[in-house]
Amino acid sequence: MDKMLKESVAALFCYVIKMDDKDIDIERPLFRRFIKQDFPSMTDEEACKLLDETLEKEYNIDTQISILANGLHNEVYTKMSVLKQLNAIIVKSKLGDEDYDLFDKVKEVFFP
Repeated sequence: MDKMLKESVAALFCYVIKMDDKDIDIERPLFRRFIKQDFPSMTDEEACKLLDETLEKEYNIDTQISILANGLHNEVYTKMSVLKQLNAIIVKSKLGDEDYDLFDKVKEVFFP
């Protein structure tokens, strides 16, 4: 389950990075910091590898959000932390309506 949650969190963050055509080298330290906050046992190298692998793949974002909501069902603090991290990635640059539509979608699924 932990591997699935890691992939889903990474897919969510990478979805925003791709959607806004953000510079991967600029986003890498933030991604690494957030992934390591969510999964403290990860090394810097593992976090960077996860970012690179996730950027290469195509994910159904709705499926990833559902996996996160189900996997974090009773973990309100963790869900709030993921929302806070998602917001930080969104506001770092190029805000768009699609960004906040995604944020609202995640929030609604996490907290119906």
